[in-house]
Amino acid sequence: MIEPMKKLSLVCLEEHREQTIEQLAELGTVHVHPAQPPDSVQLASLRNRHGRLARAMAVLDNIAPDDRAAICGQSPDAEELCASVMEATAECNTLQTRIDALHLELQELQPWGDFDPETIAALRKNNLVVAFGKSAAGHLPELPEGAVLHKTATFGRQDYFVVVAPAGTTLPFTPLPVSQTTSARELRKQLADSEQALAEQHSLLAALTSCSSVLHDELRQLEAEIAHCVARDGMGQKGRLAYLQGYIPVNKVDSLREAARRQGWALLLSDPDRADRCVPTLVRLPRWVEPIRLVFKSLGVIPGYHEIDISAWFLIFFSLFFAILIGDAGYGAVFLVATVALRKKFPKAPAQPFWLFGELAVCTIVWGVLSGTYFGWTGGGRNIAVLEALTDSIQVQKLCFLIGVIHLAIAHIWNALMIGWRVRAISELGWVLIFCGNFFLAGQMVLGQQVAPGLLWWLYGPGALVVVLFSRPSFNPFKAVAGGLGSLAMNIINSFVDLVSYIRLFAVGAATVAVAQSFNSMALGMQVHPLLKGLAVAVILLLGHGLNIVLCAMSVLVHGIRLNMLEFSGHLGMEWAGVPYRPLAKPSRRKQS
Repeated sequence: MIEPMKKLSLVCLEEHREQTIEQLAELGTVHVHPAQPPDSVQLASLRNRHGRLARAMAVLDNIAPDDRAAICGQSPDAEELCASVMEATAECNTLQTRIDALHLELQELQPWGDFDPETIAALRKNNLVVAFGKSAAGHLPELPEGAVLHKTATFGRQDYFVVVAPAGTTLPFTPLPVSQTTSARELRKQLADSEQALAEQHSLLAALTSCSSVLHDELRQLEAEIAHCVARDGMGQKGRLAYLQGYIPVNKVDSLREAARRQGWALLLSDPDRADRCVPTLVRLPRWVEPIRLVFKSLGVIPGYHEIDISAWFLIFFSLFFAILIGDAGYGAVFLVATVALRKKFPKAPAQPFWLFGELAVCTIVWGVLSGTYFGWTGGGRNIAVLEALTDSIQVQKLCFLIGVIHLAIAHIWNALMIGWRVRAISELGWVLIFCGNFFLAGQMVLGQQVAPGLLWWLYGPGALVVVLFSRPSFNPFKAVAGGLGSLAMNIINSFVDLVSYIRLFAVGAATVAVAQSFNSMALGMQVHPLLKGLAVAVILLLGHGLNIVLCAMSVLVHGIRLNMLEFSGHLGMEWAGVPYRPLAKPSRRKQS
């Protein structure tokens, strides 16, 4: 559920501004919203330092660690570490630019081989011309007497050559501009030295990753200090009084009131206005729903304060979608074994990811057993499914449409409950009837099934009538009907399209099984020596099913999340534009900058 908030306005003496922020940080419950744009020399300095350390941290995050070359001391300094990272990064950029330039020079000299620039200089001192040229393959130019041509290479349809002739000789081709100051041998040596230096800098950065926790801790400290400065500098001022605004969870109000009595603050608490877009969202989840928070964090979304928390329904349907999209008990077993193994290897890691993947793995195993699919094997002619209907593609597609109806109907029933005892809530129930009609219409249009005569009229008729009459209730009946017709016209086609989109569950799940079966047939149908067949079969099955599992994971991200984040959330009217609740916290140490 979304924790209810109170909006607060707090007034204190101007000279107690710093002390007030310290006390609020001690409480650790107030989300401060600046009353004016915060600005100070200290805040600018902290933000500048945070930016430098964040850039260094981003560099280390993109480098594979090298535990064999850990160089951190007992108490590494974040500034020194940042300077080392940025210096190494700048050196890497310089070396990479130099390497690219050397590659271009070598590419330019490649057609003429490895010549000595000093030899060319000596020839010119002896009143000879050295010219580089190219021509169509097999059509070398005819030179005047006294000139000598040496063909150096042929690339594609071009011949490359060098001509030595007495000074003043008119050559029958246009000489090419070729750098004659450095030999290819010297360039290759410089390239090798630069690549070695670049490898050393990369090794240094890889070693510095062992110190990344220093930067991480320092960044957390700086973020707390920046929040402190933003709260202090964002306070408004009227004469000798300073004031701030913010939000606090309702269950934390008593502790704030007690602090206000002790500190002599003036405190005003009120319920946030529905038009207030700055109210932070604090989501409290039951223990069994808590694992889904990982998905929301990875997507970077949070519901708005005045929206609803769909976490429980999201987890239930996401687990179902995951199972159908993967659709294979063997793959589910792989996920479960991998989850358990990783949990044993990282026992101190947060438990949420392991609970989530474990639950998804179990759901996949259950679906795979019900449908009788194990690493693409479906029984070899025998029916091994617990539910025979799940082996019939038509029945599975109908099930997908039914899941869609239930999923989207829940959204509209939830809307009706949120609207409460108002006439407009009736229109949401009308949409439930329309979705029931969409279910039978999809069966008729997509699956070619017959629908009882008049059934669609009995569903669409009352549903559309209720939507038209109650979507835009008004004392003016013409205005109400016009608004309802507009709502129906804009959304009825979309409602059918949204329901049909649930067919992707069947399509992707069937594709997963088909790909697995293809790899099985490929492996078992190989015609190789019996001694090699076992190894070849193992390699093909391992690589094939591994690739299929990766594709499955991508399909879950694309389709499983989409049905929750777009179709379901769209019918709930959610914008996912929430502000995360970040209460003011006290830094463990303060640095004056």
